[in-house]
Amino acid sequence: MIDTHTHLDFSQFDSDRDDVIKQSRRNGLKFMVNIGVDLATSKASIELAEKYKFIYATVGYHPHDSKDLTDSILAEIKEMAKHPKVVAIGEIGLDFYRNISPQDIQKEAFIKQLDLADELNLPVVLHIRQALDEAYEILSRRKNRRGILHAFPGDEPYAADGIKMGYHIAFGGPITYPKSKGARVAGSVPSSRIVTETDCPYLPPQKYRGKRNQPDYIRYVIDKLTEVFPKYSYDDIERITELNAGQVFKMPVEDDPRVVYRIGDSLYINLTMRCTNNCYFCPKNRGYHVAGHNLLLNREPGEDEIIQGIAEHKDFKEIVFCGLGEPTLRADLILSLADKLKSYKVPLRLNTNGQGSLINKTDLPAKLAGIIDMVSVSLNAENSSKYAEISIPQFGQSSYTEVIKFAGRCKELGLETQFSVVEIPEIEVEECRKVAEGAGIPLRVRKYVAI
Repeated sequence: MIDTHTHLDFSQFDSDRDDVIKQSRRNGLKFMVNIGVDLATSKASIELAEKYKFIYATVGYHPHDSKDLTDSILAEIKEMAKHPKVVAIGEIGLDFYRNISPQDIQKEAFIKQLDLADELNLPVVLHIRQALDEAYEILSRRKNRRGILHAFPGDEPYAADGIKMGYHIAFGGPITYPKSKGARVAGSVPSSRIVTETDCPYLPPQKYRGKRNQPDYIRYVIDKLTEVFPKYSYDDIERITELNAGQVFKMPVEDDPRVVYRIGDSLYINLTMRCTNNCYFCPKNRGYHVAGHNLLLNREPGEDEIIQGIAEHKDFKEIVFCGLGEPTLRADLILSLADKLKSYKVPLRLNTNGQGSLINKTDLPAKLAGIIDMVSVSLNAENSSKYAEISIPQFGQSSYTEVIKFAGRCKELGLETQFSVVEIPEIEVEECRKVAEGAGIPLRVRKYVAI
């Protein structure tokens, strides 16, 4: 777990600060980011970061305190920002709800600190309240857009706009409140853009409302996010949000490439990076991560390595042959493995681009029948010309017909078969549905996030 927004230097922790930090660490916090809101708290954040290896700091001036940000203080902030444990400028932004500092001064301080973040190549932690339009207008003019929309106050369209600009969105205790819109908004956000925070000592989760918040209560936020994303387990959300925070703040989170990896109740085998298509919407064209797992292989795994990797997991409900490439490029390995994996007595699924018979110059579905239980075939387009345009298949435009034939042959031989399509602007999903219906095969539509 990573708490991306704490104020552990605040007076509410004066009596037991070290105990709270140690307890949070024992309860699973890997990292905490303590947030500066003025000169004194920025210095205190660095002091905490120097004392604890797992605490990082930010430095900056909160919009409430913008009126106090002089050029000399900004120069001090700049020097502090060069400290190796400082990971961002923040929290900065606009707060037109309380207007403790005049709005024009808030804007001036905001822009100056954004300029500082650009100069030092640091992300920003953004505090925006009743000023999203004004803040977004300023942010839209920035070239460098990396950071976190803290305590996100907007609805789904504002969240989408923030993501398009390049920012991550933080969810904390309020997402657990019965009347909060936070869960609904989180459900509209791709999991790859969510980070977790407490804002302690403020905004505790529902269980502790009216009491002091603290970093290890982040687990209640993760619990709620598993309700928002039911396909993910607690471990999945924990891993995904850790990776997201690590990417924003450049913290050293675990990110080793995976051969066998788990998402929810499914166990996946990452067989290859090679593919006979070159789809721009493939995850390997935007970072190699799927559900927080690094799938960038530097070599193709062997059978013994895969079997050993599977043995390290328990209580999964299916095994899936997949990869960032096309798994049927290793069809012989799939068939050999599938025969051995029957002992687990769980369904075996193949995720494929449907070109397996072309690749192997054989009736591959006939070999899969009786060994593989389910096949998911990427349809990718509503016709052959569109398929050739967006997938750039090695076998040319005619491969689209072969994909449909492959799926039909799997269905004919009794394999549970489905088509899938990624919801991108170039594809007419309803036309794809007609293609699938014509083949008597169900269609699954998957969201695409261009990040």
